[in-house]
Amino acid sequence: MSLEIQTQSQPNNNQVEFSLPSGKELKLNDVLHFCYGLTETDIRVLMTLLKSSPKMNVEISQELQVSKSIVNISLRKLVNLGLVNRTKEIGNKVGRPKYVYYALKIDELKDKVVREIEDCTNNIRNLVSTQLALPSLGS
Repeated sequence: MSLEIQTQSQPNNNQVEFSLPSGKELKLNDVLHFCYGLTETDIRVLMTLLKSSPKMNVEISQELQVSKSIVNISLRKLVNLGLVNRTKEIGNKVGRPKYVYYALKIDELKDKVVREIEDCTNNIRNLVSTQLALPSLGS
């Protein structure tokens, strides 16, 4: 499966979809939500950093027109998932540390996401094969 990560310069309505056996159509955002628990805001923050990074949380907040606290929640989640990195701003010696955020390089991000989706798929396959069994006739 080849995933195309789109930046905000590419409209969401052109995302490639594929259909599940149920007929439900999935887009990349659906996959990122399912596998990583990303919200729409988390995805917008990630795409903003893919388009142009590094950025500080204030810059992302202004660009997306959402509060800084919402951006901080998304950034924390993306950093914890390993999709975004952060470094301390140099020269900031007073007050709370300030950070600069940047997305993984696009090839690294694609490789990471594809590898983790493959792991997830294998775990689902194992779960189904071990848990979905015919009921015993003696019960």
